[in-house]
Amino acid sequence: MTAAPEASQAAITRLVIAVADALEGASGRLGELDAVAGDGDHGLTVAEAAQSIRAKLSRESPRDVEALLYLAAAEFAQAGGAMGAIAYVLLGAVGHGAAEELSAPDVSRLLGVAQDAVGEFGGAQPGDKTIVDAISAAREAAVDRANLGASAAEALLAAVQGAREGADGTAGMIARVGRANRLGEISRGTTDPGAESFVISMEALAAACTSGGAQE
Repeated sequence: MTAAPEASQAAITRLVIAVADALEGASGRLGELDAVAGDGDHGLTVAEAAQSIRAKLSRESPRDVEALLYLAAAEFAQAGGAMGAIAYVLLGAVGHGAAEELSAPDVSRLLGVAQDAVGEFGGAQPGDKTIVDAISAAREAAVDRANLGASAAEALLAAVQGAREGADGTAGMIARVGRANRLGEISRGTTDPGAESFVISMEALAAACTSGGAQE
């Protein structure tokens, strides 16, 4: 896997589109997860945002990474729902600190920024059965790899694995924040849809990088 240290704007745009495609493709499954302890609109939200992001990028060329992620954030906000608001906060925070050249410490740093922003927004902590569980696990995995002198690509792959483990772990939890916290044991037994969406996004990002989507 090669994560380009000097990725072009076009390549980064392709990464965003790859993530959008993956989320839309999983919208049915995400809706089913959300229907267990929510209102089932999660899949529709990510699908609508993905379609809008692609449409906007077909007409616009954001000037830099921050502007690109702000565009994606705005489309999630427009789609509405809890996930729309969370994605807006996450992408806005990450976009503010992102750059085209990333090292392994940068990968872990941006995951930390995402965790802090989302946690502050919704009051969620690891163990509350939310997207934060996946982000936190991804960040820990990336930090471990960065501390060993890994490349940005290696840190990203570790983050993907960490995110998957964190998301899978939510299946055994009872939701403690959001609408699902009123359902108690009913919320146990299924993966949190927000955490699953984060994993899908990370997997798509890593896959696109592997196939050369982030190369010059």
